Amino acid sequence: MMETVLPRAWQEEFERAAIGRREDTLDREKTIRFNLQERDKRDEREKVEKQEREDLETWTEAVLATTEQVAAFKVQLDSYDAKTVDALMDNREAMEVVRHKIDNMLEKAEVLPDGRRVFKTMDGKRVFDEHGQELKPEVIDASSIDDKKPKWETYKDSMDENTRLTQERQQLIEYQTKLDKARERLDKGDITNKEMDSIKADLSKTMPDAVREKLGLEKPKTEAKLETSAPALPDDMDNLMRKTGFAPATSAR
Repeated sequence: MMETVLPRAWQEEFERAAIGRREDTLDREKTIRFNLQERDKRDEREKVEKQEREDLETWTEAVLATTEQVAAFKVQLDSYDAKTVDALMDNREAMEVVRHKIDNMLEKAEVLPDGRRVFKTMDGKRVFDEHGQELKPEVIDASSIDDKKPKWETYKDSMDENTRLTQERQQLIEYQTKLDKARERLDKGDITNKEMDSIKADLSKTMPDAVREKLGLEKPKTEAKLETSAPALPDDMDNLMRKTGFAPATSAR
């Protein structure tokens, strides 16, 4: 069989194409090696930066609060405790008033044979017992109840207020317990700035409205903002301290 001999021009074209393919392959390999090297460098930088952040966090967590910071916070706790006690006293007085109203209305209310006190509505169409259960006409007809007797709406408002005051009192007692625990923690000593900031943030976030009003402070705009803005919480607490006149004096440099 005769061997096919390509024209020289064709051979030169094939050789140039082969050389071009080899150069393209080498360029791709160089690009791949470069990208791998850059990725390794980036990974190493990120690893170093991560370690530096962790080291900084560890160092920050270990920094103890100064004596001046602890003293200022103790004064603030005393202020909060005093306002909480004031709020508890107001709460007790308000509960005495509302319970007296409730007792008075129960005394004047219509009484069923089974001993239940009942109240008809202001429109004179419905009847409820002292526990909030609506009664059917066959049990008692609304028209049979004297119009001078206490009305259901008035009784219910007083009961709702009593419930609110009871819940408020529980919140105040729980908050007072938090203040006591915070003071005990400070008395133990060796508290870090991070831990103290965490306590400040919690006391700021869970402060009952009754105490906040005593301090002349505005309510937080949203609960979500408090939870998602953790870094700003200590600043918020310091702001509370400034407003109540217990911020530590800035030292001269």
